[in-house]
Amino acid sequence: MKKYINTLVLFGSLAFLIMWIDRVVYAGEELKYNYFFLMFAIAGLLYYTYRRGLDKMKKDEEEKKNTKQKPKKR
Repeated sequence: MKKYINTLVLFGSLAFLIMWIDRVVYAGEELKYNYFFLMFAIAGLLYYTYRRGLDKMKKDEEEKKNTKQKPKKR
């Protein structure tokens, strides 16, 4: 379930970025009218990076926990 949420956040952010590029670059509208598209895109990308880092930290903790529990073979 976490993978799906991360994927939705990532692609939603990319969609906002594409909408911003379309309106500012191709339609020639002013930046002040479309600034929120850019901010949502940046916020979403940062949130995706944060969630991905949390998942990586949890995975690393689980690996450390599993290696400590296994007895060494001689």
